[in-house]
Amino acid sequence: MNCYFAFRRIKNFVCLEVKPTLDVLRLYLKVDPDTVALEKGFTRNVKNKGHFGTGDLEVTLRNLNDLERAKPLIETSYESS
Repeated sequence: MNCYFAFRRIKNFVCLEVKPTLDVLRLYLKVDPDTVALEKGFTRNVKNKGHFGTGDLEVTLRNLNDLERAKPLIETSYESS
């Protein structure tokens, strides 16, 4: 079973998908993937992919270090909403 949550300021700035069978959290952020150095297994361009929620940048969190790495991207998404 997957769970999905959206967080908003004025508009949604992050959509969170909980993937318990994969032991990951997936964030979908309103960040242009063309402005980010994509890292395999961490960030992915989902502009033309089907997914829940808003945002074109997928960020996969597997541990607290990934969350720390994602914070600047989350802040960028928050500031643009």
